[in-house]
Amino acid sequence: MKKNQLISLAILAMKYSVYQILIITLFTCAASAEIVSAQGVLDKKISLKADQQEIKTVIARLEELADVKFVYSAKSISSGRKVSVNAVRQKLGDVLKTYLKPYDVEYKIIKDRILLYSTQNDDKDRIVPNPFITAAEEIVSGKVTDSKGNPLPGVTVVIKGTTKGITTDENGSYSLKVNNTGSYTVNFSFIGYISKEIPAENNGSNKIINITLSEDALQLEGVVVTGGGNPKKKLESSVAITSISNKDITARAPLNSTDLLKAIPGLTVESTGGDGPGNVWVRGFPQQGGYIFLGIQEDGLPLLPTGFNTNPSIDQYYKTDLTIQNIEAIRGGNASILQANTPGAVINNISYSGADKAYGQFKFTTGLSQGLYRADANTGGKISDHVKFNIGGFYRTDKGVVDPGYSPANRGGQIKGNMTFNFDNGKGFVRVFGKYLNDRVQFLLTSYYPYDGTGKPTKYGSYDMVSQSISPINTQWNYTDPAGTAHSFDLADGIHTKLGSGGFQFNYLTDGGWQIVNNFRYQNTHTASNYSTPNGIAARSTATTYYYLDGSVAPASASNQIITAASNAQLNKDQQIVDYLDFKKQVKNHSLALGLGIHQYNRDDLRYAFRTQTEYKENPQILVLAAGAPGRTPQTKTTVIGDTRTLSAYGTDEIKISESFRLDIGARIDNQHVEGRRPFYAFNADGSPNYTAASSPTIAGYTDYNITATNWAASIGTNYKIASTSSMFARITRAYNAPNIGDYNATAYNPDNIKKRPVYLAELGYKYAKNRLAIFASGSYSAIKNASLAINVPTTSSGLQALIAFGSTRTWSAEYEISYKILNPLSLRLTGTIQDSKYTDYTASTRTNSAVLAQLGDKVYSFTGNRTERVPVFNTELSASYDYKKANIFLSANYVGSRFTSPSDSYKLPVYVVMRGGAGYNFTKQIAARFWVDNLTNARVLTEGDVRGDQFRDFSAIPTGTLMIGRTLLQRTFWASLAYSF
Repeated sequence: MKKNQLISLAILAMKYSVYQILIITLFTCAASAEIVSAQGVLDKKISLKADQQEIKTVIARLEELADVKFVYSAKSISSGRKVSVNAVRQKLGDVLKTYLKPYDVEYKIIKDRILLYSTQNDDKDRIVPNPFITAAEEIVSGKVTDSKGNPLPGVTVVIKGTTKGITTDENGSYSLKVNNTGSYTVNFSFIGYISKEIPAENNGSNKIINITLSEDALQLEGVVVTGGGNPKKKLESSVAITSISNKDITARAPLNSTDLLKAIPGLTVESTGGDGPGNVWVRGFPQQGGYIFLGIQEDGLPLLPTGFNTNPSIDQYYKTDLTIQNIEAIRGGNASILQANTPGAVINNISYSGADKAYGQFKFTTGLSQGLYRADANTGGKISDHVKFNIGGFYRTDKGVVDPGYSPANRGGQIKGNMTFNFDNGKGFVRVFGKYLNDRVQFLLTSYYPYDGTGKPTKYGSYDMVSQSISPINTQWNYTDPAGTAHSFDLADGIHTKLGSGGFQFNYLTDGGWQIVNNFRYQNTHTASNYSTPNGIAARSTATTYYYLDGSVAPASASNQIITAASNAQLNKDQQIVDYLDFKKQVKNHSLALGLGIHQYNRDDLRYAFRTQTEYKENPQILVLAAGAPGRTPQTKTTVIGDTRTLSAYGTDEIKISESFRLDIGARIDNQHVEGRRPFYAFNADGSPNYTAASSPTIAGYTDYNITATNWAASIGTNYKIASTSSMFARITRAYNAPNIGDYNATAYNPDNIKKRPVYLAELGYKYAKNRLAIFASGSYSAIKNASLAINVPTTSSGLQALIAFGSTRTWSAEYEISYKILNPLSLRLTGTIQDSKYTDYTASTRTNSAVLAQLGDKVYSFTGNRTERVPVFNTELSASYDYKKANIFLSANYVGSRFTSPSDSYKLPVYVVMRGGAGYNFTKQIAARFWVDNLTNARVLTEGDVRGDQFRDFSAIPTGTLMIGRTLLQRTFWASLAYSF
């Protein structure tokens, strides 16, 4: 584009909002993208200063600076040798020639990679026909392919125990001279594939060894980028890590962002809320729901402070689509160093960010069972030598897995993009990024079923909770609260999230070897949440006449039961600023990382709850006792108003004690300052606020609060590399779980109840990847003290009320990921968790809430010694994939063990198995179609009971057939997609 055209475009862009600027810019980039050859990367100008650093360390820095991948044999090029580099704005090709050629290391381009090889070994080991080979010499040659028979160029072929090695050519072929006498082993290795070793005997005769490398499904040879320090291979890391590639995401075809987390061991995932909020438990830590101990990041920055239940729910702040390149899940101790108040796990969603070669994918998906239509797109590439881009998103509309009585149930999408500007001196880049999300989703909640003690719900008459909804079809209502504020609400809006964010990442390498990374994001979110929650059911009296909202009489034959429910209407707003400033440097055998961070979270929530009565049937109507009476009676008004500022300092040091042994230490300190306005609902006789009064539609006043707390976490880990294909790691951690603004905002807040919540973790693990087998297994111990476990109790007079309680738990667990390729076309993957989680201290007194005290009486409930609710002892998934030519067949079975609905351990839900299966076909390299089925056997089982009442019930006294509340697995659904990639 000519210079004057660019100036005109910039002037025009200034007339638009921030988000419009981003969209216009990125689409302009997309239109200007061009395909470039891999050869062009050699002309990139870079600057690098290294003083007596190992060759492999220099190569790693070159990969970051030039955004290119090197392939080499560490033994063949003796990558442990030290070299000094002083390059200022030199072309990458010149740097390689100037600083590596004197060490007999040269390069060549194969496809999109740079192959490094030793001229000292390679020239004499590459073979030309020679009829005079002695008995002690022989030629080993062959071809290396992937599981589909495609040649693999760039595979490193090494004679084990020697420096003799070469790389396969463009056709995957190799030829190597062997001088060993007796037996020897040929090792084949390639990034993204499991290494393979083939034994052979030197008898003087030439050998042909053709092999197939299996994909490294667990990515143990892959490099981890999440967290402090320099990127490192998973085999070298002292952390429990699970990686999910874009290919894995496509294969799993998750129903939503929460559903995808089932691929991660150590997590207990409930995604039966549909596209609405989900629940994730981490290593048995106790919670009522939500994401209390799990942090979710997007490109290294948290999307929400850790520690919230359903509202807000972090799974509504991000959506899984084609813009995600990879997901890294850091489980256990190191998570507490990566993110404030996150002792369980950190999930980092890593986006595509452009490349030298243009790429893209467009996909259309349809939900055959629910009228879903979804379009996904993502594309990226190179605009110039210094500018890359990526842009993508999705839009979908559907009627819902369960028909709510209105359509569409889900509607919306997002657009997300980034642009990277590389510095002319080759020492770093600036990346700008942005996202706009506008999505409405149906929140599937509990319903009623006839109790029989099995946990497998049956129909009640013609009503089936698995496939039908009891949310009322009278979705709209108006309300003017006592303060005079008028509102219009609609259940058809579901949970409607509007989110806009933008930011930048600055990455620069100084002449002194310090890598400076500043990652900043501003985010503004508005969420309107409208949903109906059933709170009770009773037989309809024939002596009572009920009316519909249109004034007509509701016939008794329409429903013989009356449901009392809460219509919830919430207007939630938050603004966030997150900024992480990191400094990293390699100092001899130390990989240092120091950082500072700020997370400003400003929140303003207004929440109403209205009492309704409805029929008990599919898509019921609201009932009233007098014609023309309002269908919804206001019960409570609550607010969350306040600001949270968290200042953080953190640091890590990975010490390379030897080639096999690494020590990793880390610590962080977080200073949390919370200030806001706490509501109360009545005054005492002396005019002071009455903080024990139950919430009502009228807020009597507010109390300002201002609280500062400091917490810390520390972790130490070690990794011992047993061999090139296996390692062991161990880690111990002291972390914390801090109160959030919701805790401080509670009317019944008592500073004596805000206790320190230390978390203690220890883990020991093993990693292995060789030939067709990859294993990642670990055992762990986790304990938390004084966790916040408030119980929401439905009351007759005051609606839903919170019963304040605290508890402590301990968990022993084992987690595993195993990948095995039985034959070239058939591969298996097994993941799972075995855990024993129990409360070591947990009591709840009704005296903490007057409305609950009136409802249940003066009681103290003790759950000490019981199992943690909704956490199975055994949870595992076995999946199989079979490739035949252009076709693929896949099948998986997820076994979920028994679990209790509440901490009283009074109602045990049964074991169940959910199966998923389907098939795919690649018409060409660019066009592919897939068909799959979720819940293949249409399993019917409860995933939760009455979380607001089961802990207070004696189930031995409940008659069979009593209508009970619960939530169930989603019914069987059918899906199909068509994708085009380039």
